[in-house]
Amino acid sequence: MLNRNAVFAMAAAVLLGACSGVQTTRNAPIETLPTQIGMQATTGGNWHVQEVRVNVPETLTVSEANLYVPASDIVWREDPYGDRRAQVKAIVELSMQQAFIGMQGAQAVIVDVELRRFHALSQKSRASVGGVHKIHFDVTVRDAETGMQLLDTFPISASLKAYGGQKAIDAEMRGETQKVRISRHITEVMKQVFSQT
Repeated sequence: MLNRNAVFAMAAAVLLGACSGVQTTRNAPIETLPTQIGMQATTGGNWHVQEVRVNVPETLTVSEANLYVPASDIVWREDPYGDRRAQVKAIVELSMQQAFIGMQGAQAVIVDVELRRFHALSQKSRASVGGVHKIHFDVTVRDAETGMQLLDTFPISASLKAYGGQKAIDAEMRGETQKVRISRHITEVMKQVFSQT
């Protein structure tokens, strides 16, 4: 298992090696890929993901307030009013499953994801200024047979620019809803983090 200091040292090397500190995929910035090098060195292209388990802790706060920036961990409005924790869990689960399609390594692993923040836009921000979809979670990789942790748990930011006003309307007309853009971005981030050498 890589220790936390080694992971953070590699993350610093990745971030310092990029001129802007931001990479772009499908027009959406990938803000941090903190363990890509560590993953490649550890897996050697030898993993396939057998299961993704997403946990959305009950301690995360949820807001339905129509403010520019509601003060909570979960802000989600694109599904009908209901269990927001379950709704964002479903989005993250599907995005992760899509990311791991095609991984053909010999070692079966389980990916545990603990959500820390899922902050999309309120109606007020969506209709006017836009902002940032703030998506943060922790990832733990375990051997599927033994349950042994293969890497130190590491943080991921899958945040991206959120459209507002006319730009949001134009995006929705193209079918690029908040859910579509966030899901696609999480998938792309995790594909890069788990990319094989």
